[in-house]
Amino acid sequence: MYLPGDVTTVATVYGSILLGTCFGCGLTGIVFVQCILYYKLYPADFAWTKALVFVVWLFDMMHTACIITAVWESVITNFDKPQNMDDIPSALGLSVAVTALVTFMVHCFFANRIRMLTKKWYIAAPVVFLAFLRLLAACVSTSEIIRLKHYSLFIKPYPSWVFTTGVTLSASVEFIITTVMIIFLGSRKTGFANMNHIINSLILYTLETGGFTFLVTLASLFCWLLMRHNLIFLGMHFAIAKLYANSLLATLNTRKRLRVDRLTSSEREHNPNNLTPMPSPINRSHFSNRMLAPGATQKSLNVNVETTIVSQIDEDKDHCDIESAPVDTQTLHGFESDGRYKSMDRDSSDREDEKYPSLV
Repeated sequence: MYLPGDVTTVATVYGSILLGTCFGCGLTGIVFVQCILYYKLYPADFAWTKALVFVVWLFDMMHTACIITAVWESVITNFDKPQNMDDIPSALGLSVAVTALVTFMVHCFFANRIRMLTKKWYIAAPVVFLAFLRLLAACVSTSEIIRLKHYSLFIKPYPSWVFTTGVTLSASVEFIITTVMIIFLGSRKTGFANMNHIINSLILYTLETGGFTFLVTLASLFCWLLMRHNLIFLGMHFAIAKLYANSLLATLNTRKRLRVDRLTSSEREHNPNNLTPMPSPINRSHFSNRMLAPGATQKSLNVNVETTIVSQIDEDKDHCDIESAPVDTQTLHGFESDGRYKSMDRDSSDREDEKYPSLV
């Protein structure tokens, strides 16, 4: 099945990859800003997390260089040479492999969070296995692109089914991760409305970080299946690596925001007449603010001082859990006596957030 728009023209070939490159470069800027925020907000995070962020940023920059080189060779070097529209630049093939590497690292990160949350390795293991198969398929696709050098040869049954398998696995793994996280967080709801409100915020963060990436990957897959004679699918594919990188960094950077919201709402309940609003390092999206607003007069998260979400991790057993627990009001050390927010010790609070995959 093919769509009527599946034609090879300058607009559908060069135009689509040019727009995809421009959009990808914009996302690269966002990734860079998110990296700066991460290193500024979480200087005490574990070394492996800092290394992961650096490697993801490095591969993202490499991906940007690949797609810019590919577009330059296609649009500038081959300018006024329509006979070369079927040529595939080698840099474009490399961008497919780099996208798969970024995707694999991000999928492994979230699979580890699932393992720590559910304490069930057999749920996370299939995710890692499928992510590895996606990486393997992308590497085969890259080798075939470099070997064949022509789009008309690449869209033949082989190796086109390998590329199809890779993109399908990518979308499937993202869907599985998002679904498992939402199901788990939903199962932790209790009879306390304020605690449920906090959990709802975590669910929305999960949807916002994983949902858009899944939809773009799915759209690229559909364009590849239905319009193989143009490069609209490739323009969308250019954005996938950047969206995965942003998904990872957004997940890491929102930890402090969620902890500040929890402390703010707890102190508001405890001492509503003597509270100075705390500055937030990370802003919620407009979608989250609308969806999470409990009413016209209640704009922020409120947590009863008798309940909170406590993340506990047993390093010996290598697992963690989310549970409700009583909170002693004497333990709310985030505020001075006059209600102003007191900065937390980075060595304790940042590492605490890093160990807790619940984002709280």
